[in-house]
Amino acid sequence: MLQLARLLRCLLCWSVLVRTATAQTPGTTWTTAKKAQWRQTALEVFQHGYDNYMLHAFPHDELKPISQDYTDSLGEFGNPNPPQCQKGYQGVALTLIDSLSTLAVLGNKTEFEKGVWFVVDEVSFDVDLKVNVFEANIRLLGGLLSAHLLASDPELGLMQQPYQEQLLTKATDLGNRLLAAFHASPTDIPYAWVNLRHGMGPEELAVLETNTAAVGSYTLEFGLLSRLTGDPQYEEAAVAALAQLWSMRSPLDLVGTSIDAARGRWNNRLGGTGAGADSFYEYLLKAYVLFGQQEYWDMFQDAYRAVMRHYRSGAWYDDADIGNGRTVHQQFQSLQAFWPGMQVLAGDLLSAQESYWHYFALWQAFGALPERFLYGHGQLHSSQQQYPLRPELMESTFHLYQATQDTRYLDAGAAIIQALIQSNWVEGGWASVQSVHSMQLEDHMPSYFLAEACKYLFLLFDDSFFKGKNYIFTTEGHVIPVLKQFHDAKAAPAQFRQIAQLRPTPLQSPQPVQTVMLSPEQPQLWQLFESVRQHFSSPSAGNPGAGRSADALNAATQKAVVDSVRAALVGSNDAALLQQQQQQEGDALECPSSQQSQGSTDRRHRQTKSAITAPQVGARDAAIEVASQPKQREAAQSSVQGETSTMHKTHQKPVDSCAPKRADALAQRTCPVFGLPAIQELSLCHLLDIRDDHSCRTRADCGVDSVTCRVRECSVHAFCQEVAT
Repeated sequence: MLQLARLLRCLLCWSVLVRTATAQTPGTTWTTAKKAQWRQTALEVFQHGYDNYMLHAFPHDELKPISQDYTDSLGEFGNPNPPQCQKGYQGVALTLIDSLSTLAVLGNKTEFEKGVWFVVDEVSFDVDLKVNVFEANIRLLGGLLSAHLLASDPELGLMQQPYQEQLLTKATDLGNRLLAAFHASPTDIPYAWVNLRHGMGPEELAVLETNTAAVGSYTLEFGLLSRLTGDPQYEEAAVAALAQLWSMRSPLDLVGTSIDAARGRWNNRLGGTGAGADSFYEYLLKAYVLFGQQEYWDMFQDAYRAVMRHYRSGAWYDDADIGNGRTVHQQFQSLQAFWPGMQVLAGDLLSAQESYWHYFALWQAFGALPERFLYGHGQLHSSQQQYPLRPELMESTFHLYQATQDTRYLDAGAAIIQALIQSNWVEGGWASVQSVHSMQLEDHMPSYFLAEACKYLFLLFDDSFFKGKNYIFTTEGHVIPVLKQFHDAKAAPAQFRQIAQLRPTPLQSPQPVQTVMLSPEQPQLWQLFESVRQHFSSPSAGNPGAGRSADALNAATQKAVVDSVRAALVGSNDAALLQQQQQQEGDALECPSSQQSQGSTDRRHRQTKSAITAPQVGARDAAIEVASQPKQREAAQSSVQGETSTMHKTHQKPVDSCAPKRADALAQRTCPVFGLPAIQELSLCHLLDIRDDHSCRTRADCGVDSVTCRVRECSVHAFCQEVAT
């Protein structure tokens, strides 16, 4: 009887899938001309930031786009208490160095060569400045090494004047200065700070805390420096640090985030995949690709399996106690948006797609990606609501499109560019966001926006730069060619043999992390959230050029969906503020035919209109077009997000498009996720995986998802996961 019941429930689930297959939203048609339009727009996004940096900030470190000024910020990165004054320091053209590889990718040979010769002739790292070793490594050293390799490639033809490895000389000088943080450590784990002129003094040695991402993210740049110069000391230092870090992993193969560099132990037992840990995983995989050492791959496999076993919570990844794997925080950090892109490189495409569309739904809900989102509570973090122009979502968008050629990722990239133009454009460049709720801007354009975000957006629409060659991207987005000579050079064999013999050790201290009590999930919130996500995450099927009809949801219901999602996400206090703002704007949603472009006074809009005009995006172009009137923008956003529904027409109810915008968004009842479901009990499709930890040997060990009604399969990593349809 039990088997019969399981069979009937499975048949029910398959019938749901069959009924909803025709209602899924395909990607729009992307012609060559359309991609060329968006390529040009992505180019203009970079050019607007780069030109303003060169005009207002060069040769200082970074641009202040609102005041059209500069900041010498190299000594501030990673510093919770940045110095108010850095005597004598006037910048090292950080944004220029960070942008050189982007200039090459965009084909701007003139600016690339001018930048190279300026760095060669004018930039010196002999400055009395305390810098974060990790930041100096990924931004400066990585930028120099990437530009050197690009300038040395005769097929690219980037240099008119003879180039004789001058950038490599600069990189070697910087590498020697950073090595002081490694040599001073009694544990092989580098200190977090170093003075570029004086090395390790009392001030630098006093800071004992570092993090896993920093310690594990020297292998690419330091390894490359050793392969290019023939001097093994850089790679030896990086591998020794990695070996010490790997030896500290817990018996569950989990690593923490905060490390005492002097004692070689964890400051606490909190682990995750976000801030403090992210690029550790990324560099294990990419170091294997670049250098070919099997040990990197073996470590990555062990670390990745541990993450998927103990951190994964559906499409999200929890923070957990590395000693027992118990969840501590259920929060998304914007840095985690790199994870799907890394999963593409690792071959776990299904998991990558599942997480990506959840992360992109956050972008759609707010028009940017907040630094932290508490998915366990269903709301923003109380203080970390900013969007500092981070590039990780663009990175994963690019990798997923490369792997799938699915035009939904082009749609997503276009929507990201639209949002940037709408919310972050100012006359003097691109400004960060202080809070994704208020969308108030901050006077800062970080160098990585040009180094990474603009590069990935451009490559999404034009990847001709690669021309059949293989490249990897550093964690700062610098392109490194994968060359046979790097695989042939067997550097630091002793350290690699040491890593192979390392075993995890029991955690003696510190004490287990106290689990944070989480509020129960909010079904109404998540059902609405899923309806927003479905717009892009529904797989392409049938005619790839066919889009959803414009009347898939009426305008009032669309607006109610967006309002409900935003109100639930930002919490009760913010919801009241949102309601007050809506009342000020009027209680009725204007008919689409009667909307007219007018000047904006909304806090989300600049009074000076952007000079960059994004091209249209297919069937839902009008919905996401940059509108200048507050009501138009809200209606446009709601129209896009309203199309996320895969509601069957048989469930639709004809409603006047000019109905009050607070119409009931939960009036329709459909199968969970496929549409705008009402609050209801768990779906009958729910079938548990055989094992509590979701591990599997065959497909028979996996059940059926209770939310999507989709059958789960046994992945290549031996874990049950949802099947991409």
